[in-house]
Amino acid sequence: MSHDIALLQKRLEEISNEMSNVRNRIRELRSERALLISELRELRASRKRLVDELRKLRKEYSELNDKRNSLVEKIRALRSDRRERLAQVRTLLNLLEEKKREVLSFEKELKVPISVIRKELERLEWIQQTRVLTYEEENRIIREIARLEQLLERALKARKAKRSLLEARAELVKLRVEVSDLQKQINEISKNISSIDEKRNSLRQRISELREKIENITKEINERQERLNTVQNELNELFNKLNKLREQYNNTIEEIEKKKIEKLILEKKKKIEEKLKKGVKRLALDELKLLYGEIDDLVEESK
Repeated sequence: MSHDIALLQKRLEEISNEMSNVRNRIRELRSERALLISELRELRASRKRLVDELRKLRKEYSELNDKRNSLVEKIRALRSDRRERLAQVRTLLNLLEEKKREVLSFEKELKVPISVIRKELERLEWIQQTRVLTYEEENRIIREIARLEQLLERALKARKAKRSLLEARAELVKLRVEVSDLQKQINEISKNISSIDEKRNSLRQRISELREKIENITKEINERQERLNTVQNELNELFNKLNKLREQYNNTIEEIEKKKIEKLILEKKKKIEEKLKKGVKRLALDELKLLYGEIDDLVEESK
């Protein structure tokens, strides 16, 4: 009996040591869990800040794209206008060449003022109407009037051609100014597009860097979350184990108490048996109960 109690006490000590080890491990894991939760909170806050910044950069990038597309459409329209003006310039240059040749063909007529021709025509017509002329004089004046009228007609055409040439030159200057203005606008918009492209490239790089940072932080979060899950699972297992150990501990204490009571009952029973051997005829009720009662019943009554 004493041997059984010693074994049970040894087992009780082993359970107690094991419970102490489990509690120590639980404390370690709780500390690690608290640290992991704190790190996860910080990492998620950092990731949220980066995600917010990434969202802001993407919005800025989208706005730059919209602005760039608008400028590209505008520059396309300006280039189309410039091509149209340049086509008009080429057409006008060809027209100018024709006008120049036409003016050159009237070079002789342009030397004589139209007013002089008209005065001479008026003079001859007045002579024709107011004087008595010989047949030869009449014919000469008629021929001269015909020549001057032809000259006047060509002089008027020459003046018209020269005026048309001047108008064409003025239109050419106007078109070239328009082309120059359009080119300036195109150059200015091209600079703006280049500036936008630089900003877009910078934003793309920053967006790429932020994505990489977010991916790295997400990886860290997943690793810590996985570890936290493992720690929590181990804690759950340890809590279950600790509960079982407590149950074993309590059961072992009960078993030891039971063994001690059994030992005490057996010792009392042995003394009663010795009394009977010595000739004692009458036993007390408790002694009879101890002598003839079932050990388990007696143990249960003694608790």
